[in-house]
Amino acid sequence: MHTDRLLSGPIYGIMWLAIAAVYIIGLFVPIYDADPAHHALIALHMLETDDYISLIDRGRDYLDKPHLLFWLSAVSFKLFGVNTFAYKFPSLLASILGFYSTYRLGKLLYNESVGKLAALIYATFFAQFLANQDVRMDAMLTAFIVFSVWTLMAFIRTQSRWFAIGAAFALALGFSTKGGIGVVMPLMAVGIQLLFERNWKALFHWNWLLVGISFVIFISPVLYAFYQQFDLHPEKVIRGMSGISGIKFILLGQSVERFQGEAWGGTGSNDPYFFLHTLLWAGLPWSFLNYWSVFRSLIQYKKLKEVLTPGIIILMMIIMALAQYKLPHYLNLLFPYLALQLSGQLFDLSAKSIRWVFYFQCLVIVLMLGMVTYINTYYFPIPGLINQLVAAAVAAIILFLSLKQSPIFLRLVSVCVAGATITFMALNANGYPQLFNYDSGYQFAQTTRKEPAILESFDFFNIYSYTFDFYTQKIHPPLPNGQIPTSRWILTDAEGLAQLRKAGVKIAQIRTNQHYHLSKFSGKFLDPKTRFQVCERRYLIERY
Repeated sequence: MHTDRLLSGPIYGIMWLAIAAVYIIGLFVPIYDADPAHHALIALHMLETDDYISLIDRGRDYLDKPHLLFWLSAVSFKLFGVNTFAYKFPSLLASILGFYSTYRLGKLLYNESVGKLAALIYATFFAQFLANQDVRMDAMLTAFIVFSVWTLMAFIRTQSRWFAIGAAFALALGFSTKGGIGVVMPLMAVGIQLLFERNWKALFHWNWLLVGISFVIFISPVLYAFYQQFDLHPEKVIRGMSGISGIKFILLGQSVERFQGEAWGGTGSNDPYFFLHTLLWAGLPWSFLNYWSVFRSLIQYKKLKEVLTPGIIILMMIIMALAQYKLPHYLNLLFPYLALQLSGQLFDLSAKSIRWVFYFQCLVIVLMLGMVTYINTYYFPIPGLINQLVAAAVAAIILFLSLKQSPIFLRLVSVCVAGATITFMALNANGYPQLFNYDSGYQFAQTTRKEPAILESFDFFNIYSYTFDFYTQKIHPPLPNGQIPTSRWILTDAEGLAQLRKAGVKIAQIRTNQHYHLSKFSGKFLDPKTRFQVCERRYLIERY
């Protein structure tokens, strides 16, 4: 054990305080007009109707993901009100559980120091920050899977009944978040390690029966809900099909659909290296070290203390590469194991090698800070000279204190954590909030909240905005195709406006906002010189 590499004392706590500040600020950044707002509206429907069994998307049955995120969001809305914080808060709590589970898994597989560093690395991945700001299922699923792996390994090591029940509960959380992947991936990870250890006896202990029975009990609320909504109503037509079994879908169909991509399109299907190059930005500031650590584990496989982390990383990379439906946030599932793998490798390096790693990471941090500075001075400038100077001063002080740390290993960790937190602090406090100037639904919602009478007679036409409905706390079912609204207020786009005028609708006033699909960035949108060329206009119309 390198005594100069022990992470303890005030500096370790200060690094976590800096990370916490970034995550807390992210709780108040508005949610995107995509999956996050869509999921929030399903939870809002639960709250408004007091129906926690049915998943309803604007009046239609929703068959895709299990209930846990929606349940937790609805409960959070009940406690804190219907707002951004309440929607994001459960995912942050799950992430904290994930960080702790990564620490405990690292302590189990290596030692306490490796676990402590791995938790820091996992918490500072760029896409992990993003998963708690652009909240979908991924922060929860990643956390629950590593929670499952830790509790399963602890159960195998101790044969404790408490860990057996805890592992069943953890697996049920993963399943209730996104289906079969929440169970299959932890079992694969643990299976790889058992094969490495040739620990056949662990597979035949009677406590596995306790795990299985407890798991079925814990997932029964989700199965019951799917049975009530779908199995009891074979007449329902979902995606053009009837006679659908909700239980069969969530036990098997959901994961198979995602892998085959038939129901969702072939996003990324022709790129077998999609996740390899996605890691380049998603894993910052640790990306290059992650590539290196996995490669090093392959060439030094005879010296490995465990194969759980490199094994599940490589196996999942192959499986995801073969999938016909690929999205960047699927990579998040590997973050705890990439962090553990890298942490173990860093502790194994010589002092001379650590120095070279430090110099390399300084270059990475400089490039990251250069990019975020450019974003916050050219793309989306921080408003006010004083604010700009304060932000620069705070960043400079944090970096100075990080560079003053000794020994070199602690300096390496401090600089990486500082670079990551400064980058995301700047984005969460300035960059991302400014994006919502171009979400017309969000902007119109702010106006409408001051004039609630608008919602008394309101419809969408030719478009829909999840953020408008969420931030006005009122869900508007879609009109039949082609039907001209009879409501007093109508939210539409340029094509819809032309159709309304052609239909003879008399307009009293028109309010307008710029609109851009924020989930699809482009260089032209980021550049303020060309931004308005790619923005469309949305119109809030009052008719006579």
